Amino acid sequence: MNPFFFGSSRRRLFGLYNPARGARGRDRAALLCYPWGHEYIYAHRSMTRLAFSLAEAGIHVLRFDYYGTGDSAGEMTEASLAGWREDIATAIEELSDMSGAERVSLIGLRLGATLAARVAAEEPRAVEAVALWDPVVSGAEYRDWLFHAAAHMPIGAAPPPERPGEAGGGHEVVGFPLTEAMEAEIAEADILSSVQGLPPRLLAVATQPVASHGAFGEALAARTPPAALEMIEDKAAWHEDWPLDAGMVPVQVLDRLVRWMS
Repeated sequence: MNPFFFGSSRRRLFGLYNPARGARGRDRAALLCYPWGHEYIYAHRSMTRLAFSLAEAGIHVLRFDYYGTGDSAGEMTEASLAGWREDIATAIEELSDMSGAERVSLIGLRLGATLAARVAAEEPRAVEAVALWDPVVSGAEYRDWLFHAAAHMPIGAAPPPERPGEAGGGHEVVGFPLTEAMEAEIAEADILSSVQGLPPRLLAVATQPVASHGAFGEALAARTPPAALEMIEDKAAWHEDWPLDAGMVPVQVLDRLVRWMS
């Protein structure tokens, strides 16, 4: 595992690169796209395990922090979904250069899946395949879920407090600033508009059923070639394994993703 910084001096991004083991990995590469906020914290365990498993299977892997998150430059209050899609495009170029792969596969979790889908639909020559793991189908539904999660945490459960307007407004969600501008972007997010433009090689898996899955399943079935949403009974990687204070690891989902990539 090799930690490094990439991108521009204006938008410096932190990444972790797991080179493939064995000759099979010379031209296979996967970019992992993280979820947002507290879901990023709890899912970190699963994403790390996935990265190592994929590398063992002969696939080059890059995971990185979006601008304003983790160890990348910037503040969360400066971030935007549009900017994060640009970061994914930058990471695709970096991974392609490091691995020698002409095209890259994207594996996104939750909001990361929605961002990855949009990038894949807009960059067909750069993206070979896409795996959507419990994707955010409806941004408005997801925003409501974030607020619900904040109000029902095991410790400190309370509705998300409002943030001052001079600091970007919006709300504080489980310790993460969700500015008014970002709230609006999330509310308008819609993966359905990207489905038809996704590459032929597509995997969609979910562990937690939500109301928007009906429309998502119909959109997948209507695309060319058709696809389906696979429901896997497993843990939600972005949930806290209380009281262990760690993220849950959905072993069956990780195994499915590795088999799909292999």
